[in-house]
Amino acid sequence: MNYYIDFDNTLFDTPRLTKAMLNSIVFSVLEQKSDLEEEPLQNECTALFNHEHIYNIYDLAEYFADRYSLDVSPIIKNINVVIANGGQYLFLDAIPFLTRLKANGHKLHMLTFDGNNLQYQLSKITGTQIAAYFDALIITSIPKYELEMDFSHAVFIDDNPRDLKGLLDKGEGRIIRLRRPGNKYSVENIDNAKIEEYASLDDVKIEAAQE
Repeated sequence: MNYYIDFDNTLFDTPRLTKAMLNSIVFSVLEQKSDLEEEPLQNECTALFNHEHIYNIYDLAEYFADRYSLDVSPIIKNINVVIANGGQYLFLDAIPFLTRLKANGHKLHMLTFDGNNLQYQLSKITGTQIAAYFDALIITSIPKYELEMDFSHAVFIDDNPRDLKGLLDKGEGRIIRLRRPGNKYSVENIDNAKIEEYASLDDVKIEAAQE
């Protein structure tokens, strides 16, 4: 069976990575300009990193470098160190789940979305060293359900209600919602019996692949 598995907030604790990257920017700025106060800088950094302002971590680094006349290179270097050590931000159930799938003979496809920077998304994945578990990596800048792929005889696992609902019209595949406590998407209810819901990957039932 083909499994299509989301990355952010499904296998990977993206908010924890974001916090670490923002902290690295603050640390890098203070290294070069020690007369600044940490708390206001931290608050500004956090407030700016969103879709309404600056939603590219490298653009945010450039913003602070320009604002305070700093060398941007060490700021970016520290961001990349955080990303390169991304394995610590995998959810604890991620590797055991992928291992169970492989042991049962399934094919694993990572299917992940990034509408802004595909290279950044690949860097995040590479930093976790999780790619070795997958038969294919698919990074898309369009909604997953708009891809020309056959999901009808596959298992799709995601946390995003938009993608889950969009896949309902793609055939009779198995659709699994990972509804982790605290996830920004978990507050939304989906009233559809075709979508299975689990709070952890440990709870997802796996059958042996058919020969």
